[in-house]
Amino acid sequence: MKTTNKPNNNALGNIATTYVDRQELESEATMHNQNPAVVVAVQKAEDKHRPCPYYFYGDAQREMTCPPVKQFPGISNLMELFAVLEQCWTKETAYPACQAEWVPNDPSYGQCAITAMLVHDMFGGTIHKIRVSGGGTHYFNKLNEQYVDLTREQFDLYDLPVCYEDNQEVPREFCGKNQNTMMRYRQLQRNMMQYLR
Repeated sequence: MKTTNKPNNNALGNIATTYVDRQELESEATMHNQNPAVVVAVQKAEDKHRPCPYYFYGDAQREMTCPPVKQFPGISNLMELFAVLEQCWTKETAYPACQAEWVPNDPSYGQCAITAMLVHDMFGGTIHKIRVSGGGTHYFNKLNEQYVDLTREQFDLYDLPVCYEDNQEVPREFCGKNQNTMMRYRQLQRNMMQYLR
């Protein structure tokens, strides 16, 4: 089966204060026709202390752009999507077996499948999966022949190794077959639309 590298916007469906002066960011965003919520999310992502010297695995592609998605106004590149996701991942969007251990300071925990689907739908590329320490399955993306993993930090926080080689490409349709995964994917979309209002 051949996988498309084009974004699939059809799959998207219809769906606090910081150390930085929020009014200043909103004013700057308005001048540049940006969504103030995205500007705040990016600022929070930039200010966050991280266990590794990157925002996400493959962040060299953080400026990669996607076609506009009307449900997600202001998200135009991978970094903006990542920053907004950090504000929108919740216990309810985590994989069911991860929900009891989900905590706000590790927001990407249990979010890999729905995040890989969203990246694919907005940016194209392919979805891949690997087995990780403990026997679990982890999903991520390949964009422009490079692996991108917006949920890598869930492993970095605990010094767990992740090897992206020897992976399996997964058709987008496979990820959407599980009813719970689709329910969580739609909830993530709703969280994002609420955040971006």
